[in-house]
Amino acid sequence: MDSLPVELVRLVFQYCDPRTVRALRLASGRYADVGYEYLLDPHFTAVEWRDDVKRLRSIAGHDRLRGSIRSLTFNFSKVDEYNARHTTFFRHWLQEPEERSAQLQDAWIKYYELEESARKLPPFHSRSSMVEEAFKRLPNLKELEITLTKCPYHIEILKDVFEVRSCRKRDRSQACKNMNAIVSAIRHVRLASLSIDQLPLEIFRLADDRRHWFDCARSFASLSRLNLVLDPPPNLLPSSRFRTVNGLGHVLHYSVNLTHLSLAFHTYHAPLEKFHLSFQALFSGSDFTYTKLTDLKLEGVSCAEDDLRSFLLRHSATLERLRLGGRGLAKPFEWSTGGVHLHEGSFRSLFTSLQGKLPKLKRFHMEGDAEAGDFMASSREVYVFRAVTDDNWVPVKAAEGKRRGRFEGSACVKTVDSLGLERFLVEGGQYPRLGKE
Repeated sequence: MDSLPVELVRLVFQYCDPRTVRALRLASGRYADVGYEYLLDPHFTAVEWRDDVKRLRSIAGHDRLRGSIRSLTFNFSKVDEYNARHTTFFRHWLQEPEERSAQLQDAWIKYYELEESARKLPPFHSRSSMVEEAFKRLPNLKELEITLTKCPYHIEILKDVFEVRSCRKRDRSQACKNMNAIVSAIRHVRLASLSIDQLPLEIFRLADDRRHWFDCARSFASLSRLNLVLDPPPNLLPSSRFRTVNGLGHVLHYSVNLTHLSLAFHTYHAPLEKFHLSFQALFSGSDFTYTKLTDLKLEGVSCAEDDLRSFLLRHSATLERLRLGGRGLAKPFEWSTGGVHLHEGSFRSLFTSLQGKLPKLKRFHMEGDAEAGDFMASSREVYVFRAVTDDNWVPVKAAEGKRRGRFEGSACVKTVDSLGLERFLVEGGQYPRLGKE
């Protein structure tokens, strides 16, 4: 096998799992040399119950291994033990008592062992210098994800209940510290993709926190994809709201080369509440445009028809795919609750005015609760749009799209899909009848 060309040796390594790669590298010095680039998975996931910060710094300090890391995920998710224990019990209550008890006990023993390991490690934010040092030495790092909503444990029972928002522990202060530690390091890399799920919105309010983000202007300018899921605080006074939206707007202004933008607001203190958003205030005027934007998603916002229309039309020359709404904070068995509300205007007026003015548009999708108009008006529009595709535009199964939920059976709510609206915006024709099924 030593006589094989290097290209064939690399092809062999591509079909090997990590254990086989390590074994194959022991075959000869030539195989050991070629197999270096296959030792590490290009995606690195850091969790708090392992000393992954130290491991990441070690990889970044290795002359040959540091080039392997292309994407990185920091998972800061925590389990709310009280709610998770009740949820796991009721999800397995149909099992035989002995079998259920054994499964749950085994899962929680593993969880306590991992948490004990985590308590022995210093807090993540206290090692920001190590994170910054690692980022400086990762030349091929292009994708970064920060999440507080994915199960950090390889425990199936906990993975199952982690979809329920009440089973996730939230510490806003700690989350802000961790975010700032990572953002301080981002200025040393040129990312192509940044995704943050459950970013405390107040992080853009205080001067010390804002500084970390504003120092990354050059790094944000390299982004082509930005996915932000923001969690507004329960009490946000008008002056604080203005400063917070202004800080978020600065970050969006810096990201001038975006092709994909997703902005979602998940209000954990009031899951059905929508965040009042003014695009004119967010972008400090009505003329800011992303010249390369092809994909846009807006979720969990309440805005004015004219404001939303103006923002969409500014991107008519490039916009190809548009999503309004999403799953929001709905439980697995509920209808999507991350819709878009219009506190001024109507959906019919909005979509009619957009027809024929988005020449590049190929796909359109709405999902979740959608309301338009004055709460007391008789002409108020109220819909629940079920999912037709996921965020990657892959069709969802009919059973997944027709989840039973709190809205089902209500005489005043029309449950529909957005296929008619998509045809109307992309192909033209008459405005679809969004009637109750």
